[in-house]
Amino acid sequence: MRAYATANDLNGPPWNAGVTDGEAAMLIMRATPLLEDLTKTACYATDSDGYPTDPFIKAAFNDAACAQAAWFLDTGDVSGASGRFNSLGLGSFRASGGGVGSANNQSAELDRYAPEAVLILFNAGLIGKAPGS
Repeated sequence: MRAYATANDLNGPPWNAGVTDGEAAMLIMRATPLLEDLTKTACYATDSDGYPTDPFIKAAFNDAACAQAAWFLDTGDVSGASGRFNSLGLGSFRASGGGVGSANNQSAELDRYAPEAVLILFNAGLIGKAPGS
């Protein structure tokens, strides 16, 4: 499986995640399939391992991977499971919202994508329209 960023990328500026290298690597690996899902119809040159060869596209994937990993940290939801329920609890924090199919949450699937990662990929021309918009 490809990884579009490194622990140093996620822990360094501008992300400054401050997580262990192992956690950073796991978050980036979890971000990869989401980025590849968003960009599955994008056309760009790749090397024999499937990585983009254009420096601009390569940087966009790197930034999007870090944005997605940071989103996982910010939301506390790496798997996307919290979007499947009507309420969420983390320690003493509690939040309520619509589950799948409710008026407030038409698709929990879309909640898995970090808005910043989507914007980065859109600005790089890798996706034509943000999912759900």
